[in-house]
Amino acid sequence: MKRIIVISLLLLTSILAAQNPNFRPDFLINQFNGFDKIQMNHSMSFSSGISSNKQSFYMSTYTNHLTYNFNSKLDMKLDMNFVNMGTATRNKGIDFSSNNDNRTVLIPELQLNYKPTDNTEIMFMFRTITPIQNSSNNKFNW
Repeated sequence: MKRIIVISLLLLTSILAAQNPNFRPDFLINQFNGFDKIQMNHSMSFSSGISSNKQSFYMSTYTNHLTYNFNSKLDMKLDMNFVNMGTATRNKGIDFSSNNDNRTVLIPELQLNYKPTDNTEIMFMFRTITPIQNSSNNKFNW
């Protein structure tokens, strides 16, 4: 019974709202007032290699690039890098066996740019060290 009452109230509210000339379904979206200030791009890459000692590596990267312009003097850039990497050993021909070291990491990067005048620019950057650069027992030898 409660379900019927709730559905009836929702239906009645939507009918009344549709008859109201001031009703705008995009009202909440427009409150954000920033969709024209956002720019989003994507990039993907894949690399792999094999050496003469039958060792191989692979790495794939997906990056979401997001830029938000607060105004003409202030903008923010955010990159979210999803990286998957690992190694393998070649047995015979094109038969490979995994070295069970596959891993996926998220590498965020953030940059805030402020340019109060034509001759002055202030940047705040946050960058992380990739697992490859940070590893003391680096199996990849890059």
